[in-house]
Amino acid sequence: MLLLAADTNNSEFGHMKSTNSRIIGIVDDEIDITKLFEDAIKTSISGFSLVSFNDPLIALEHYAENKKDYVLVISDLKLPNLNGLELLKKVKGLNPKVRTILVSAYEVGENDVFQKYVKEGIIDLFISKPVKINDLCQLVSQQITWNQRPH
Repeated sequence: MLLLAADTNNSEFGHMKSTNSRIIGIVDDEIDITKLFEDAIKTSISGFSLVSFNDPLIALEHYAENKKDYVLVISDLKLPNLNGLELLKKVKGLNPKVRTILVSAYEVGENDVFQKYVKEGIIDLFISKPVKINDLCQLVSQQITWNQRPH
């Protein structure tokens, strides 16, 4: 299990504390993916702490402790112990204002739970893997912008 936390202004690795009050969380069981996503987002979007998790249960624990500071959670669908759909459902249950992105290489369009969660606003955006890094950064930026609008 690996936990990486990086602040876009002051890098800290191996800590679950973020130094910026606005957090973007990345959850994927593949270390290479979390590192790739984190590096891409960190170089294109500033003013946010980035925290990456390879274990969804630890991610959920961190989220629960910092739920008011999270602006976005990006999760892979296929995860050990707790799949991305259920993780994002728990995340939204703790803070309905946080934006969520589900990422997967698998087809989910016909998945009834996925369809239900999209309709209920549990999943704000789905991104199919592989994703171009520029597209990922643009979509993350859009979700953050949406989160900062008055509702």
